[in-house]
Amino acid sequence: MHKQYGITVKDALELDLVNRLQVVGGHGGLDRIIKLVNVIEVPDIMDWLIDGELLLTTGYSFREYPELLETLIPRMNQAQSAGLAIKTKRYLDEIPREIVLNADKYNIPLLEVPYDLSFSEIIAPILGVVFNKQNKILQKLEQAHKKLMDLALNGSPLEELCKETGKLISNPVAIVDREGVLIVNDECPDKYKFELFFSEGSIEIKQEKLRFGNIKEVKYSLEYAPDTNKPLTIKAIRIPIIADKYEYGHMVAIINVPIFEPDILTMERAATIAALEFTKRKAIFEIEKSYYNDFLEILLSADFDNVEEIINRGRIFNINLDKPAAVLIINDSSFNEIEEIQNYMSMNKTRSKEDLLNSINRFFRFQGITNVIAGIKGNNIVVIMGAENENPAFQKETVTSLLKYLLESTRPNMNINIGVGRLNTDIKMISRSYEDAREALKIAQLSDTAQAIFFDNLGFYKILSEKNRGELDQFVKELLQPVFEYDLSKKGDLIKTLETYYETNRNLKTTSTKLYTHYNTVLYRIKKIEELTGIRLDNPENALNLEIAVNILKLFRTQNA
Repeated sequence: MHKQYGITVKDALELDLVNRLQVVGGHGGLDRIIKLVNVIEVPDIMDWLIDGELLLTTGYSFREYPELLETLIPRMNQAQSAGLAIKTKRYLDEIPREIVLNADKYNIPLLEVPYDLSFSEIIAPILGVVFNKQNKILQKLEQAHKKLMDLALNGSPLEELCKETGKLISNPVAIVDREGVLIVNDECPDKYKFELFFSEGSIEIKQEKLRFGNIKEVKYSLEYAPDTNKPLTIKAIRIPIIADKYEYGHMVAIINVPIFEPDILTMERAATIAALEFTKRKAIFEIEKSYYNDFLEILLSADFDNVEEIINRGRIFNINLDKPAAVLIINDSSFNEIEEIQNYMSMNKTRSKEDLLNSINRFFRFQGITNVIAGIKGNNIVVIMGAENENPAFQKETVTSLLKYLLESTRPNMNINIGVGRLNTDIKMISRSYEDAREALKIAQLSDTAQAIFFDNLGFYKILSEKNRGELDQFVKELLQPVFEYDLSKKGDLIKTLETYYETNRNLKTTSTKLYTHYNTVLYRIKKIEELTGIRLDNPENALNLEIAVNILKLFRTQNA
């Protein structure tokens, strides 16, 4: 980011009268920017050094406080001062060598002022140029402010805000919300750069934190290099969009041409307008969420008498309750109410139930699925999804795609489980589908991994919903612990063989074919399992217990072997 609020030392030395100053040290710093000019004749000036300041002195303090000779230049470098000009022949016959050496070391321009040249003759031309530049910058900011306020007052969409902000700073601008959704004007010629910048193929090569005034932004430099030896380096500046301690996303500018401090100020104002738009959307969302939740409660409890009235109300929410419908319950077990409050106070980007609900609604929009209604109930998201017919294939495909979408678009430590109830043609039976989904969710939450469980597929697992994880773990260990230990010590495949044995309806020949293993090897393994467990697989009761243990093991997806 380039700072253009002032004039470089090199350019200042070309001004009338100022051109009489001689550079005696720090030649490598002549591109430093002068924003202010100050006279120092007291030793405590070092406590007041500021960025971009050209200091003028007669050297009086050096005579009274010689320790300044060693400390002044390093302190000026820390404060990013513009330079030091010393008038000789009054208190100093010549500029001390210590200062010259430090000026060269830290690239702080060191200038010698002729004895007959007053400080005012130096200050006036420099500040004249500086004030003129600052005035032009203020005019530019005023014009930008007026343009952005017009957009805000006219209720322009975020895409238009990005487009106009890009024009104002001469670089393309986009917004990325907290869901990772890219908002950019379709006419943006650099839209592909934003898509590359936020794609999985981008590799961060540099991240630089910048600060100007009250603005805090992050400057990125990333490379996009999939399947190529010539990566495209993309530079960008990112500014947070925040309102009421809530981070809605970021405004991002791709740096095609140099960007200056006024451009950052313009982006900050644009980000504030974006925050207002997001705040408005959030308020609308909260109102809609309340209506949706109230209607869901009525459907899930079957607390209504007039079916036709409820069907008509459903049409307001774009769901056709004349069609078969099923209930989905979606839970993120990593969610914590107290943690969410703490994250809200600290503007942490951890997702909340509302964020999860937004992602779910976004999925259905992307899929073109409109016959659906979703809302929040306790710690869960409840969805009533209509279907054109009672064919469960579409339902299963949709739920599977939804789970995949949520896992890919949410934070890595989310543990999402979905319980799916049965399709019902009777609107009064939606409440039963809800109970089905609750039972299915209980089973899904027994697993260590995210998954979707359909009530229709539960079978004997319905019994497991009444048991806790500890009880089921103990049941599995009592039957299979010797087999686990054998596989672990011998690097065997007894558990895998047993699972396949039951999957093939206890057919040894099919088991050997599926495992690409000789029939006699499979037979040996089965006898070894019987030996280790003390269970004969031709005993129906014992064999059933073992099969249940294997299915519980598959449900948990543990890796004991």
